[in-house]
Amino acid sequence: MKINKNIYINSSIGSTRIAILENKNLSDIFVELPDHKKMVGNIFKGKVQNVIPGMQAAFVDIGYPSNAFLPFAEINSINDLNNVAFSIEDEKKPSKNRDKKINFSIGDEIIVQVIKEPFSSKGPRVSTNISLPGSLLVLVPNQNYIGISRKISDKYEKKRLKNIISSIKPKDFGVIVRTVSAGKEQKIIENDFNELLETWNTTNKKINKLKSPSLLHTDYNISNMVIRDLFTNDINELFIDNKAIYNRIYKYTKKIDAKKSSKIKFYNSKTPIFDNHNIEDQISKALK
Repeated sequence: MKINKNIYINSSIGSTRIAILENKNLSDIFVELPDHKKMVGNIFKGKVQNVIPGMQAAFVDIGYPSNAFLPFAEINSINDLNNVAFSIEDEKKPSKNRDKKINFSIGDEIIVQVIKEPFSSKGPRVSTNISLPGSLLVLVPNQNYIGISRKISDKYEKKRLKNIISSIKPKDFGVIVRTVSAGKEQKIIENDFNELLETWNTTNKKINKLKSPSLLHTDYNISNMVIRDLFTNDINELFIDNKAIYNRIYKYTKKIDAKKSSKIKFYNSKTPIFDNHNIEDQISKALK
């Protein structure tokens, strides 16, 4: 039996909700509240407040009420924000040596990325290794390798993807090819890479302009989540009742994959989108 899978996005002042329906049955619901902003993926220019060799960690001021926690193990180490399992296809494999030589001291400014949300009175956990995840790829500045998802088992497809990335990747960047890249046309992969490179260039320009602590890049919002993680090939249609979110998702998707953008629909009706598709009733039943 073929599964008819659609996404419905409802945005209001109080929240933004994403519902995934499989054959009209609610399978997943995601809620973003305006007073709860996620930090994972955000990039900051911070200032080292303390270095504690005994803890094998440093504490960094990134402008959050509690200093961020930077383990020595997260300095110059691989950190894939999307948990993409990959195999290194380049000769220059990143070092996994855990005996870190710490070359900064109190008062130094460093660039870090949040890898774990703050909890209770503890600040967020950060890494000096920066990763920018896209729909098909993950861009890793200041590295030099090509990683292919282990879930792509076909050796010819792996070689094709490696050749594509080799032809477009500058030397000072690492690239991880996500599983969803398999079978994608070269132009679509190049578009995703160019979007990530543009994002990094914009972020990089802020490093010298802004004083620490400063936010350089915000990774997480509802649009990114939909584009990157939810709007997969098995989705038939995506309905959005907010014009701004619709424009953002449509514009980005059209850049990356014009064919896929035809699945995105703006919902404009007096009947609320979740009521019209029996989603509110299904949420109420699930909560009971």
